[in-house]
Amino acid sequence: MNNINLDQHTTASTNLLHPNTMTYPHEDNEDDSDDPLVLLGSLQTRAQRLLNELTAYRALLKAQNKQQSVEMRIFKRGVESEVKSVAKITQRFGVLGDEDLADSAEEDNTESPQLHALRSSNLPFYEAVWVVAKSRNGITALGKRVYWDLNDSCTTNVGLDETRSNRPAAALDKGKKKKSVLVDIVADNGMEWVKVSTMTEKRLLFEMAKEGWEAYGDFEDTSDTDNSEDIPSKQTGKLELVRVAEDLRAASKRVRVRFRRPHVHFVLPNIREGVIPDVDDFVGDLRATGATVECGIPLPAPAAAGEPLSFNQLMPATATVSPTETINIDCTILLALISDISHFPRNRLSAARDVESGTFHTAISRQIDSEELVPLLPTEIYPLLTGRRLECTSHAAQRMREIVQCMGTTSERKRADIILGEGAYSEQPEAVLREALRELSIHALPETIRFPIKVVEFDVEELIPVPSTDNQQTLPQRYRFPSSIASRVASTLRLSPINASVFLYGWAKDIVTLTSNRAIANGMLKTINDLLDQDEQQAPGGVWEGDNFIGPQMFVCETARSLVGKAKGKAEE
Repeated sequence: MNNINLDQHTTASTNLLHPNTMTYPHEDNEDDSDDPLVLLGSLQTRAQRLLNELTAYRALLKAQNKQQSVEMRIFKRGVESEVKSVAKITQRFGVLGDEDLADSAEEDNTESPQLHALRSSNLPFYEAVWVVAKSRNGITALGKRVYWDLNDSCTTNVGLDETRSNRPAAALDKGKKKKSVLVDIVADNGMEWVKVSTMTEKRLLFEMAKEGWEAYGDFEDTSDTDNSEDIPSKQTGKLELVRVAEDLRAASKRVRVRFRRPHVHFVLPNIREGVIPDVDDFVGDLRATGATVECGIPLPAPAAAGEPLSFNQLMPATATVSPTETINIDCTILLALISDISHFPRNRLSAARDVESGTFHTAISRQIDSEELVPLLPTEIYPLLTGRRLECTSHAAQRMREIVQCMGTTSERKRADIILGEGAYSEQPEAVLREALRELSIHALPETIRFPIKVVEFDVEELIPVPSTDNQQTLPQRYRFPSSIASRVASTLRLSPINASVFLYGWAKDIVTLTSNRAIANGMLKTINDLLDQDEQQAPGGVWEGDNFIGPQMFVCETARSLVGKAKGKAEE
């Protein structure tokens, strides 16, 4: 039957039967009937059921606007291939009668080609992957090929980087030696890589015997252990799945998710531990690569026809951080909190219209359209702020005041005073501030929003210990903070005073920074990962504690809101 065509960037060992993508005759199909028609009917039902569930899952992703957040092209293509293969065999049965099939099998004393093809179906593998995926949270990929350069000891931006891993093979740099490995399930919003194998104990022992071992483990590993992750998987004596585990380990060392390496996990439902010593040795080799292994776990039966399906836990998280008790608010969010666009309908935004044309600036029009489609405050910002202490740095507050003074409308100026508790709203209780904001908005304001936002003084220089001129001792730091990485990030990105203030304060306090400045947030994440990679390579004696690193927690809003602006003519613009 149709098998997945392995990518040309895999190693030379792909000519071997590959246990991570293939099933085996007579072993993995749940229906082992000798009647081709019975087996065909079973495969037809199961294939269609799987395809229906995938279709429902994709529909939910689309409904939540997350279809681009989950990569499943490889997996879906494989399932569709199995459905087509079953259809082709069905057509053959229409040409060759059932009696002819039985007579042919009796004459040759062998199973018919059709029965062999049915028993060799890859469908059980796809079913197993899908069942395991439904037991996970935060799925971001089903079938993800990860690439890396063999001559790079650590390359963070290769691997799950979307701009490279999805390129066709011809687009990859020809001058570099490339290697790839297929991850069956990427879960926990990228933190867990799951590999599923439906290989049975019988097939595993057959593979061992084919290698000529009297007992598993009676071989000499001729690979260079110091550089094993940087050379193709051609070590003698290792089973293919162990090589896959080593490839996954090598690939995971080129990727960081939330500043940590993804964890590799194997699921082997048809392998038992504690029964056959050779099998136990094989499982031990998998674990020796750093992966965790689940063996002999009965997979739950697929949902019956008509049974309601729920895929909510599979949905990838919009944000990879959980809100902290205190939220650090960037100037971009301060502006969103006071903008007329966030609080008034379109017909009340006359202040920003061009005097002559009567239209809004293009950028303002886009924000108004976005607001009408999905209101920013009630759907994204208010739920994060509810019940939490709210803070902003003096740099962020001052920048907002400057913008409001320059171009704010009367209502926007009032909201600025309300959320900071300034001007006419100074020293007012929370309830009064909430009621004042409600009067200037069409949106309901949660009772537990805790205005005013506290303005905190924060000196970036206090993060970096400065040697004393008297005794050469370092001055105490007020914050528990990885100052070396922070100072290098600020220097590399050349952060402006306000961005250094906002983002480094949240990092130093280990609280979530709420922002819509995606460029700075992404730039910080990339720079931190690059610096961690450099430090890991230069760690003395190979001792590296980077997995304990605490990075900044940033929640990036998908859209921004500007002040609607005063009315002005073309000369002013």
